[in-house]
Amino acid sequence: MNHTYNLQHFEGRTGYHIFVDRFLRGGDELSPIKGRIIKQWEDSIPNWWPDEDGVFRNEYFYGGDLKGIIKSLDDIKSMGFNLIYLSPISHTHTYHHYDVENQLEIDPYVGNWNDFKMLCQEAHSKDILICVDLVFNHMGIRSEFFQKALAGNEQYKKWFEWNHQGNPVYWYGFRDMPQCNKLDKDYQEYACDVIEKYISMGADGIRLDLGEILPKEFMMTILKKAKTINPSVIFINERWEFATSSTQPYLYIDMADTVMNYPRADAIIRWVRYGNSSHFQYTEGRISKYPYHVQNLLWNLLDSHDTPRALTMLVGDKMNENPYNGRVWDIESPWRSNYGFDTYHFREWEYEHDKINVTYAQEKLKLASLIQYIIRGIPMVFSGTEVGVCGYKDPFNRKPYPWKQRNEELKKHYTQLGILRNSNQDILKNGEMFIEVQSDIMSIHRNLEYKRLTAILNRTCQSKKISVPAAKIVFSLNESSEKELNPFGAIVYYEK
Repeated sequence: MNHTYNLQHFEGRTGYHIFVDRFLRGGDELSPIKGRIIKQWEDSIPNWWPDEDGVFRNEYFYGGDLKGIIKSLDDIKSMGFNLIYLSPISHTHTYHHYDVENQLEIDPYVGNWNDFKMLCQEAHSKDILICVDLVFNHMGIRSEFFQKALAGNEQYKKWFEWNHQGNPVYWYGFRDMPQCNKLDKDYQEYACDVIEKYISMGADGIRLDLGEILPKEFMMTILKKAKTINPSVIFINERWEFATSSTQPYLYIDMADTVMNYPRADAIIRWVRYGNSSHFQYTEGRISKYPYHVQNLLWNLLDSHDTPRALTMLVGDKMNENPYNGRVWDIESPWRSNYGFDTYHFREWEYEHDKINVTYAQEKLKLASLIQYIIRGIPMVFSGTEVGVCGYKDPFNRKPYPWKQRNEELKKHYTQLGILRNSNQDILKNGEMFIEVQSDIMSIHRNLEYKRLTAILNRTCQSKKISVPAAKIVFSLNESSEKELNPFGAIVYYEK
């Protein structure tokens, strides 16, 4: 699709991904709702075990809300973040809200539309943009629309997919998430109403959950609706693999503005931990095929609500070193069998291995995050990673934000990265990029007209001699200099 390009205001920004239930409670105490468990904030271990009937229902809540985010905007801004990406906030019976019931309603524990509008207004007054996470591939089994479909309502029955036996089709076999018929015109109209509601309330961007599998006809319809309301709204597709194929080079990005850059996250983690330079080079080669403006808007994450935390991936057990066996976070194979997936024992293992050597891990995270902030695109930091939250996969990567136990050393590091990024925004926003990578050393060059900004990183625990003549150093890790990179050290400099 040939969009009129109105997204320059996103270029050069630094993003902060907030999992709303786990961030901060700013409103009144939670009122009991039947079926919901309320956990104390200091009890950071998630309810990883199943209910008495053996089902994992995810119906426990910490109570983070929109008012809490509003109260934290100055703190978020002080670390250099000027773009916020919210997890889903619609009314559902689970804390994560990906089993949507009606996206025109906000969950009562999260807040209401006035709270969302106020968040957007307050954020905009501080030059912070707001992106929301919308789910159109499926709904929750308790959705009023699905229940009406089961009862035989012909209008809503068309909203969902059914097999030859007349039974609902469930996304990925999850029997609490019936799959929607995205080609039904009435369902598309509902999706457009949801899009219009969020944009009219102040949302600057839409992240599409499972956007990589949404049909082109559906994508074109909602994108046209959004851009008609506000041409400056950005669409971000969830995309786990490269956004290109050999036959259709822009297959997954000609229906949106950009994608979540999971392949680059994998390559960064693998280089910092294992020194896999060839995999890094291959990844960057594939990404370099994306359209120029898309590369400036790529969401460059290290971790997310669907992966282990970056700290854990950098030092934790059982990470997948071999890229031919999947991404570095693909760690579930020992619990897979012909009989299915052993969720209980996988989560039990995660619980037993939850503790890591944070002191060692944070040295590696500082390197990985520097790459994330210097490389082309928009860094997207998963809330809590910047203050030391660790954990394997869901639910251990979704612990509540540790307001009383923040890792101040890491927080200072991310604040300094924010200063580095915002004070060199011109070259980091639009500068050309060239990367030299070996097993131990990486150099990232950003060029803009007659200026060159370079980062040199040492991923090893030994010092490395370097020679950088006539340089103006603007950032240093572990007291490294133009003559020597200390262990896990780095410098960022301008050539004079």
